[in-house]
Amino acid sequence: MVAKPSTPTGFESHRRRAGIFLVSPAIAAMMLTSIVPLILAIGLSFTDYDLFSTPSFNGLTNYQQLFSDSVFWQALGNTISFAFGQVVIGVVAAIGVALLFNQNLTGGAAMRTIVYIPQAASYVVVALLWNMMLDPAMGPFSRIVQAFGGGPVYFLSSIELAMPSIVVVSLWRNIGYFMIIILAALKSVPKELLEAAALDGAGAIRRFFYITLPEIRSAVVFVAITWFLGGLQMFTQSYVMTGGGPINATKTLVYIMYDEAFSALNIGKASAIAVLLFGAVVVLSVSLRAISYLMRRKSQ
Repeated sequence: MVAKPSTPTGFESHRRRAGIFLVSPAIAAMMLTSIVPLILAIGLSFTDYDLFSTPSFNGLTNYQQLFSDSVFWQALGNTISFAFGQVVIGVVAAIGVALLFNQNLTGGAAMRTIVYIPQAASYVVVALLWNMMLDPAMGPFSRIVQAFGGGPVYFLSSIELAMPSIVVVSLWRNIGYFMIIILAALKSVPKELLEAAALDGAGAIRRFFYITLPEIRSAVVFVAITWFLGGLQMFTQSYVMTGGGPINATKTLVYIMYDEAFSALNIGKASAIAVLLFGAVVVLSVSLRAISYLMRRKSQ
């Protein structure tokens, strides 16, 4: 006989209603701050709207203007290069620093705190600090180059150096946070496996690639995905440090979205950029997580 599904008791029904009541404020807040703005942005992306007049439907005009705008494609390239460069260099650096702090170092806790401190500062504070550090006349890095007979180094006004400089600043600010995540994963690697591999003659490099790295792979993938998606939304560093220059070399998608919305008052075009960026983030996030899931299934 097939057992009939039991009907919820009065207590269970009351508990479910209480649960719905307790989470309803969070759901309402999410609707107001995420879902409703997204719906409005999608709708406004098909309009001509300048904040002062009534929105008028213009179809795909905003999207057509974006796809024919060379600045948009340059900003897209800048965004991808920033996010990719930050992840490639940052993940390797974060793993290296985490491996260092995973050793029994004297003063290791203090050093971890020092590395993490920049994460506590806002991007504006960090950008202003590095503006002074990278100043061609008074900055210490340019002074060091001049002390060895070189000329002033224009880190933030050079087309070749502006974006790499912003990548370095972002790495300096974020590496502590992601290092802590990887360090926590390293602490969970079974020491018995490492000791057994060492007894079998495996060196430090082989132990890392065949034992440590597979054990922390989930944490590394999480760090890479999170860091990359965050890089796609870069704005503050470029706005504060270079103003999008020189010659749009550091303009990103979020930057041109800001320009369209608050400088040109072209809310429809800014909304189109927001929709495209949201779609790209969703597609990339789902794709990367699917790849991570398949890799994890394959290794099991």
